[in-house]
Amino acid sequence: METGTFPNETVQKYIRDYFIPVKYESGRDAEQFTRFGVFSIPSFFILDAGGEVVYRMVGYFSPEDFITQFISALQIAAKL
Repeated sequence: METGTFPNETVQKYIRDYFIPVKYESGRDAEQFTRFGVFSIPSFFILDAGGEVVYRMVGYFSPEDFITQFISALQIAAKL
């Protein structure tokens, strides 16, 4: 993800336009891994304004698939 998907300009723009990204590191941020029930990395969570998980993604995604997942997350969040 760090070398293929995240550096992608379209992914970067989509994240900037629709999300506030936060990155936790395994080990250093263990309490967050426990909080969100992380069982595999990479893991991605879309949270609502109250900090509740509304969408979860686990594993590697191509840039196109990553954006598709974000679109699905936004659609689900809009229904809440």
